Amino acid sequence: VDQREQRTETSQSMQQTRRRRHHAGTTTSASPVGKTVLPLSTATRGDGGGNNRLGSSSSNSKKRRLLVFVTILVIILFIIAIALSFLLRIDHHPQSLRTTGHGNTQQEVIRIASTDNADMTEFIPCIDDVSVEPYFSKIDPVLAEHRHKSRNPAHSELSCSPPNKQHCFRCVYDGFDDLLELAQQHGDGYSGIQNQIAVLIESLILKPGVPLQRDGNHRDALPTILQVSVHRQKTYQTEKTKPTFDQLHADYLESASYVYTAILYDDTPDNLLGGETALVNFRQDDNGQGDVTFGLTSSVDLLPPRQESKSEQPIVFTDGLIVEPKSGRLVLFSSGAENFHAPMAVRQGERPTYHFWFKCKQVVKE
Repeated sequence: VDQREQRTETSQSMQQTRRRRHHAGTTTSASPVGKTVLPLSTATRGDGGGNNRLGSSSSNSKKRRLLVFVTILVIILFIIAIALSFLLRIDHHPQSLRTTGHGNTQQEVIRIASTDNADMTEFIPCIDDVSVEPYFSKIDPVLAEHRHKSRNPAHSELSCSPPNKQHCFRCVYDGFDDLLELAQQHGDGYSGIQNQIAVLIESLILKPGVPLQRDGNHRDALPTILQVSVHRQKTYQTEKTKPTFDQLHADYLESASYVYTAILYDDTPDNLLGGETALVNFRQDDNGQGDVTFGLTSSVDLLPPRQESKSEQPIVFTDGLIVEPKSGRLVLFSSGAENFHAPMAVRQGERPTYHFWFKCKQVVKE
């Protein structure tokens, strides 16, 4: 009985102690006027809220760091994409404006492949006469005897020549399937196609130094300073034995009616090998003495005896432009001595081509 009483007293004492503790936790202490002292339980919860705020701040900091990392990664990927695009454009797509062709001593052969998307406008210095130095000694060893080296009046004296002798040109453009369709339907003698090409050439003459603007205006406009002189459709056949540059020539030097030249490639067979158009550079040396180099040279070590024909001499092509045939590809160039060119031999298949030559409506400048 005594033990039960002791346990009862102990239990009651513990209950009283808990009640006193609970009562003490819900009371407020004296405080200055205007200030409220929170209960102990509230203060405890306030400490827990501070810990929550610290956790939230840490989480926001992590989010900001992640956002900065993602932003930097996106910028890096964007820069890499631009660099790759630039490299691919250099390797496979000719520049829209090339001005280094003849003022740079570094020689190079640029090939515009049939797989490229060509959009090239190159302005080059005009050349009237290669029968004089410094041109004669460079071209005479590789030019056939019957080819001409000058013409009177000079190309630069014609009424439709570029106003600035630094703005003769050569251009290669893809995507003129509409012109090709007209030629296939109506023939190369159709005035519609001739007028459109003439207007394109006039835009290069009348806006010197400005690449061709392919805005479609050429379809409805009429030429003002040019007229077609000769047109033809020709299919180049396989010629396995013909030397590569035996047909090297400049159009205006061969005929006064060939002031500007246009080549429109027709549908080409898949098995075509060769048949490119090669345009050779005259390049000014920067030694200050007016010297030039020509992009074709005879191999001195392999020269045949002097009685042999020049066309049989081994030729090395070191500087110029090679254009591979492609359906709907249009090649335009001024026809003076700045654009000596030759059709390269077709080694397999055939190359159907439309040719157009234009002359001035008025012969010489007033």
